[in-house]
Amino acid sequence: MITRDCIEKIKSSVNIYDIVAPYVALKRCGTNWRGLSPFNQEKTPSFFVMPGKSMFRCFSSGNAGDIFRFIQLMENVSFAEAVEMVANRFSIPVEYEKTATHGDRPYGRKALFDLHELACNFFVENFNASDPDGEKIRRYWTEEREFSLDVAKENCIGFGGDRGKFLMSRMLAAKFSPAAIRASGIFYHRENDPDLSNGILRFNSRLTIPIRDVQGRVVGFSARFIDGISRPGDFPDAKYINSPDTEIFHKGSLLFGLHRARQYLEPNGVFWMVEGQFDAMRCWKNGINTAIAPQGTAITDFQLNAMRRHTVHLNCMLDGDSAGLKAAERMLPMAIASGLDVKFFILPDGNDPDSYFRENFSDKFRSLQQGAMTQIQFLVNRFLPNKDSVTAQEKANSMARIYEVIAMAESSVARESYLAELSVAANFDRSAISQDFRSFTTKRKFSPVPQPEVHSEHKNSDKKLSSAEGQLLAVVLVDDKIAIALSHIMEQPFLQNLHSDEGKILLKVLNEVRNYSWEGISTLDDRKLFSDVERNVAYAVVADLDERCDRIDISDMCVKKLHYNFVRGEIEKTNEQFRKISLDESDAIRTLQKHRLYLRGELRHPPQVFWS
Repeated sequence: MITRDCIEKIKSSVNIYDIVAPYVALKRCGTNWRGLSPFNQEKTPSFFVMPGKSMFRCFSSGNAGDIFRFIQLMENVSFAEAVEMVANRFSIPVEYEKTATHGDRPYGRKALFDLHELACNFFVENFNASDPDGEKIRRYWTEEREFSLDVAKENCIGFGGDRGKFLMSRMLAAKFSPAAIRASGIFYHRENDPDLSNGILRFNSRLTIPIRDVQGRVVGFSARFIDGISRPGDFPDAKYINSPDTEIFHKGSLLFGLHRARQYLEPNGVFWMVEGQFDAMRCWKNGINTAIAPQGTAITDFQLNAMRRHTVHLNCMLDGDSAGLKAAERMLPMAIASGLDVKFFILPDGNDPDSYFRENFSDKFRSLQQGAMTQIQFLVNRFLPNKDSVTAQEKANSMARIYEVIAMAESSVARESYLAELSVAANFDRSAISQDFRSFTTKRKFSPVPQPEVHSEHKNSDKKLSSAEGQLLAVVLVDDKIAIALSHIMEQPFLQNLHSDEGKILLKVLNEVRNYSWEGISTLDDRKLFSDVERNVAYAVVADLDERCDRIDISDMCVKKLHYNFVRGEIEKTNEQFRKISLDESDAIRTLQKHRLYLRGELRHPPQVFWS
């Protein structure tokens, strides 16, 4: 874990303008800067950078935050990775806790990154070794895979070899803890075996390909079995094996080559997605520098959203077999839901990009592009390949499958555009398609963007209280003394009955303050405590706070307003009870009268808060 002092030091040392400027064209707007949103497509700038507060706010998307939050959103990384990216960019040393904060593991994420870098260098040494196995692996690379040694060097291609014990010794000599070595996944260890030396190198005698995160750090390996190179008899025979999931490696959240491809991506450019690592490297060798690949598993929402952070355009280069087409079919609804515009390029049956592009690349690539299919064309080709030879009901069933994919689009404009294209591609009447689609979505009760439920009894109170609650939340987030003072009275009924988003976050913050767990506004970055929506709301109210205001005056005014509104609401409830009660219920009437007098007294005596 990165120390809190280090996080604050980085935050105070880096101007948020310098963080945002590489991503957004900014123009001065008074003391702030303004530009087009990097999160949404827009014509009128609604994105603001406020150096005085070290914050940004985007009115079109609702996103707001500090320098780390901006990097998280733009690069699709965790908070810790965002801190490391900022620190590396501005040459600020990162300080880590000596032990992890969860449990008693004597290592941190940095140790796992360093371990993988050491292992990567070790495997590269083995690949270039002047021994028989080194010669075999290089011959396999150059003759069977038909890649040059320069490509191997550029991509840090390695060889596991059979010297796992030597790698283990090198790690221990570099002062890595046994716990970190076990957690890295580089070695197999039997469960409950206390002897670290019994670990077996996971990538023994295999060609190794390093897997890097979006920052270019080695986080895992993919390793291929090579014929003719001996390995332990009890070792897995699978053609490929990958690193297991660790704290820094999750197959479903990584894309091979993304760190490289995004550097070549031009504004409004396109990613080329292929199936495997060799496919991606073959594309790079032939100049398709924005090629990326999933990690041997079905594409995930996380991976698609990672692409969407950089561009809306994705070209999917499919292997010509049925498995590749089915994988694309599964991926397309998620891609449309993510807002990606996908085109499909289908290779001849039995080919993949690695084999197909080994010869005559220019001619083959030109031919491939001529057969490009849009998302709708791909769907029609899959579900209605012979529409003239099927029954009316079969046509209706196929169209329903296409409607289900189109309905995943969040934008109504996009859905209408897809339906118009579908009418042309399927050669069906446009009005009939629109009517069918409306019927489909109504029948399935499909809602692509579920709206949060709002209880009727909260609607009015949200409208009345959100301003006061928002201002009070903003002050609490930037002033610890006021936060402590309010935490002492948070049991008051007027604070326990806050129903707006700002009010709920306020109570959560005050509870952390009361439990001595609050470490200032940076605590918002704790994903276990606050959701992305809550962080956006919290940062937004801070962005709106007038720096020239008297915080105590604002707090006092908000407390009085919240108290007044709560008591008035209670009086209204009492009056409603009066209207419903029978005249012969004298005891109940006296009780209500007494309660109403008490409430009226409360209106004249707001709570006292000691702010200093």
